[in-house]
Amino acid sequence: MTQFREAHAQLASAQKAQTGVSLYTRYVNRPLGRVLASVCFGLRMTPNQVTGLSALATGAGLVLLVSGEPSPIRAVGVAVLLVLGFALDSADGQVARLTGRGSPAGEWLDHVVDAGKIVAVHAAILITAYRFWSTEPIWYLVPLAFQVVSVVTFVGGLLTELLLRRSANATSTTSAIGEGGARRPSRARAIALLPADYGILSLSFILTGWPGAFVVVYSLLLAANALIMALLLGKWFRALSARG
Repeated sequence: MTQFREAHAQLASAQKAQTGVSLYTRYVNRPLGRVLASVCFGLRMTPNQVTGLSALATGAGLVLLVSGEPSPIRAVGVAVLLVLGFALDSADGQVARLTGRGSPAGEWLDHVVDAGKIVAVHAAILITAYRFWSTEPIWYLVPLAFQVVSVVTFVGGLLTELLLRRSANATSTTSAIGEGGARRPSRARAIALLPADYGILSLSFILTGWPGAFVVVYSLLLAANALIMALLLGKWFRALSARG
């Protein structure tokens, strides 16, 4: 228990900047990840093992979703596993900071798992809708569109960060991708980014026990994410253009 408290306290004083993240990530996912990271540290797990555990939790949630008829109990199980997988995704980086075992290979693995998760989540929704929900076939375009929006936003953010890092003044321009630590976090921005937070999408799976309600919420999330994607792509392009 002493080791857990020491690890938790150490992580509390070494968190990422709060600028450019939603309220969910700031107040729910990172604190939960901090607890899980402290537990994993006590179990002597490596960052890559935590990443693997994150992928396992997410995969289990999606298998549970597609494997049977919708019900409130199944929906809660899916949401809990997806939220856990997301929190473990935060925990792996925190374990890396605690152990000093961060590496390019670990960062690569983390991004690969994230990419797979983005594709798999929306594919699972499409499969579930086809198998179990009474939706019009035209609605199948919604998860396909959401998949495109999510992938483009994810890749666009990664490439922007990579290209800005290659700039001699990357530190002063990091705010262009929403992660600058010098500015005071904007609560309005943190609220506006909520629809694009994977944690909010994970929580929405509670509604898969009531497919009609989920279809409405999921469609609204797609519309919000498409708007956020357009705004971010424009911002990132302008930031990179300014760098020449």
